[in-house]
Amino acid sequence: MLYVVGIVCLLSLLVISLLIKGLGGAVSALIMYAQTFNRTVQDLDNRVILNVGGIRFETYKNTLRKIPATRLSRLTESLANYDPVLNEYFFDRHPGVFAQILNYYRTGKLHYPTNVCGPLFEEELEFWGLDANQVEPCCWMTYTCHRDTQQTLAILDTLDIDSDKLTGEELARKFGHEEDYLSGRMSCWQKIKPKIWLLFDEPYSSNAAKIY
Repeated sequence: MLYVVGIVCLLSLLVISLLIKGLGGAVSALIMYAQTFNRTVQDLDNRVILNVGGIRFETYKNTLRKIPATRLSRLTESLANYDPVLNEYFFDRHPGVFAQILNYYRTGKLHYPTNVCGPLFEEELEFWGLDANQVEPCCWMTYTCHRDTQQTLAILDTLDIDSDKLTGEELARKFGHEEDYLSGRMSCWQKIKPKIWLLFDEPYSSNAAKIY
């Protein structure tokens, strides 16, 4: 369709130029328009539309080839997630994280979005075929803090805390987290806090607590 419109415009310009400027002016105008039209077509052919979680992103194919051996560097129209009608690729992934991932292709710098948790960010990077170790130094501490939290939880889980003393619901109620506990929305800190309390304030709750 684009080519048809371009040809029609080209012929129209030729007729107008012949009437106004004569043959010489028409040829010059024709060459100039043909060059502009060719650049426009090349630009459109190089563009790619990515629909991620319902949010449309537009970039260039050359941009996606900057990081080889990744999912985005291997896009072809034969993939099942390519829609020829909309001329876009659809990915049912997190659009907020993808904004940072696409920026990584553009700038070569991978930043961590602070509005998502670390494990989710790692899952998205793994899906797109990117290395988490490429996160910029300015974001590294914020990004890796979830690993420290997970390690702390793992250590506390090995302390043999006696769950017969207080149930999980009773502990949550004691610390004012009952609603979050029942709805399954307990944060990492809400899970750690009761275990730390048992460790220091209940000397018979576990072998580790007896040592303290």
